Amino acid sequence: MTSTSSNINLLHIDEDSLLDNTTNNRKSPVKTSIPINIIPTRSDDVIYLNLQSHNNSKRTLRKKTLSRNLDSTVRPPSRSSTTAINCDLEKSRYHRHRYRDHYPSQCQHNIKEEQQEHAIDGCDMRIFIIRHGERVDRCFGSNWFMLAFDHFGQYHPYHTNLPPHLPVRSNPFFWAFDTPLTRNGLNAAQNVGRVLGINKFEPTHVYSSPAMRCILTTYQILKGLGLENQLPIRIEPGLLELGAARFGMSIFLKSIDWHKYGINVDLSYQPIIPTVPQTERANAYYLRSKYVIREIEQRHDNQNSPALNILIVGHATSPDTLTWDLVGRQPNIYDLFTLSLNIGYLQMVITERKKQNKLWSLTQMPLQATTLKWV
Repeated sequence: MTSTSSNINLLHIDEDSLLDNTTNNRKSPVKTSIPINIIPTRSDDVIYLNLQSHNNSKRTLRKKTLSRNLDSTVRPPSRSSTTAINCDLEKSRYHRHRYRDHYPSQCQHNIKEEQQEHAIDGCDMRIFIIRHGERVDRCFGSNWFMLAFDHFGQYHPYHTNLPPHLPVRSNPFFWAFDTPLTRNGLNAAQNVGRVLGINKFEPTHVYSSPAMRCILTTYQILKGLGLENQLPIRIEPGLLELGAARFGMSIFLKSIDWHKYGINVDLSYQPIIPTVPQTERANAYYLRSKYVIREIEQRHDNQNSPALNILIVGHATSPDTLTWDLVGRQPNIYDLFTLSLNIGYLQMVITERKKQNKLWSLTQMPLQATTLKWV
């Protein structure tokens, strides 16, 4: 596991030493000597003590049952009790979600309570990394735009799965290198936003690759959450996948172009990596992704918030290249292409940072829908 800075040295965390609770080391809380008669029973924890009364002339015996405290520490709950506690928590959360719409005045209060619950659990930052939706060129070929645009540059979708409208581009051939989403991809991305909203995982900050398929996916997710006008999209060129900038950065629309199109983007955002080189190797791509994710973590590290939910929309390799340094894995330099083939559209990975030690770990949230697929 690495630290939050750019230093790549691993932090070795020693395991806590176990308490010596063996039978030989256990001590009885009884300090004074008492004349007792021990009657053996089946239980090791309970013994029956026959105490003789010296003050009573009739010397009547009184039998008392005493429980010996073999361990001064509190024993951990059993697996059955832990399961029952988890079931009660799930029922409570389900009840709050089911009747949330009946109490609109308490919506914001419930959201703050749930964020505080996540913070109490030990997580102060959560990053959602998701791949974009279905691409047009993978369904209709790389020359799809030749049939969709006329000689005047007007867009006419010839299939029901094509997007209903598209932004204007100066060069029509850029559509072959920077493809949009299909109609199915747009709808699926919006459903992902609904699933995140149902499970109360509303993002506080949103980042996206400058590729059109990623920005449209981000916008549809925010639309499903109902936050498309509240949360501006921060376009980060450093999130581009390997080889996406081989034709230069001019093939991608700028932030002002998306603003004119009607997408809520952060025009004041300063990119972490403004330009990606046209030729890049896999190891350099992993290092670039590491630098971007660590810089995002550092920019939001000092914010006074119970728990931060950061949404990042990238490419098929983003779930691996953006998390390898956080969780302490080795980069898959030689299997990067094979890895990208196994990641489907809108597949997601979630990383959480512990509040105490600032260490990251991968997790899979039990979302109440089957729309999302886990990496």
